[in-house]
Amino acid sequence: MRLEGAVRDRLIMVGAAAPSILGFGLGFLFTRDLVQAAAIGGVSALVSAGLSLTPPVTAARMRNLRRKYPKED
Repeated sequence: MRLEGAVRDRLIMVGAAAPSILGFGLGFLFTRDLVQAAAIGGVSALVSAGLSLTPPVTAARMRNLRRKYPKED
């Protein structure tokens, strides 16, 4: 199965953001402690920030922006 360019770029960007979105909820689900869940959520947010700065994610974000806002000549 071959994904189209726009879909692939969105999947890359969502994959990089997934740890920060799911971190606190999964931490609370497994521990039932707010302090530990906040710590897990904070660490997963740092992981997500690190992933979003990698070259593949940055390139996908730039391609997405170029598609959304094409150059006007």
